[in-house]
Amino acid sequence: MSTTLTVISHFHTLSQVVLDEITHTLLIDQLSIESYTDKRLSPRAHDFYFDISDLNKARSTIKTFSSSTGRPYDIIIQPSATRQNKKLFVFDMDSTLIYQEVIELIAAYADIEDKVAEITTRAMNGELDFNQSLAERVALLKGIDATNLWEELKEKIVITKGVRELTKALKRLGVTMAVLSGGFIPLAEYVKGELGLDYAYANTLGVDEHKRLDGTTIGTIVNGDRKAELLLEIAGKHGIDPKDAVAVGDGANDLKMMRTGGFGIAWNAKPKVQLEAPACLNTDSLQDVLYILGYTDEEINQLLK
Repeated sequence: MSTTLTVISHFHTLSQVVLDEITHTLLIDQLSIESYTDKRLSPRAHDFYFDISDLNKARSTIKTFSSSTGRPYDIIIQPSATRQNKKLFVFDMDSTLIYQEVIELIAAYADIEDKVAEITTRAMNGELDFNQSLAERVALLKGIDATNLWEELKEKIVITKGVRELTKALKRLGVTMAVLSGGFIPLAEYVKGELGLDYAYANTLGVDEHKRLDGTTIGTIVNGDRKAELLLEIAGKHGIDPKDAVAVGDGANDLKMMRTGGFGIAWNAKPKVQLEAPACLNTDSLQDVLYILGYTDEEINQLLK
């Protein structure tokens, strides 16, 4: 199988020392690659091209290699043929498209963010069932005034570095995009509008007759299973093969949509997700996803004009 291995530095450059480590310690010694070609995408990103018979075994070897000493770069391996055939991107929202966890922002209104954050962390690490954890956290929000809640929260939302550039480039490439969030629909719709996405799916909080949160959610919960279903629904609606879909997220509830699509990227993710996701990206900008797709700095600049 024709395969691409991409190395992306967490810093400004990839040194020759790092590239030598990749070629000798990883490619030659551990993956037994005898012949390869390579290409520099940017001072921070480099591609290697070679043939390999067992991609899953190679991916496991790379994860072990990458995590053994906490190396300051990410290594992504994927089939070369499908690399730039991506037609659909689906994103988690909290801690992916935006820096915050929205439910914790809401909890701050009742001074219970520590309680909610502890449950959120356990859920994202895969230690709690998502539906159960969501119900527990939402119950803690009961009584919060929802009159101007969403407008106030929009002012606190910070879009993750590189997201605007990434989504602009993907839009130029004709990619369909969606936010699939275990958070809440008013802010998912806001992020959709800010980034020019095509779809937004998230949960709805119940409100009582006094316009206060009633501690419940309404309708189907957007959990890990639902995210995977939505990926397939959107792909089907646009006639897109799920193999040409990419899922990006940071939590355990994003793993199923990563496996359902053709490729998954764990963005500065929890340890369990780093281990199980097809690819990991731990830099400070989501624009670096464009390196994973094989675009050089020059090509990226053209897409962003």
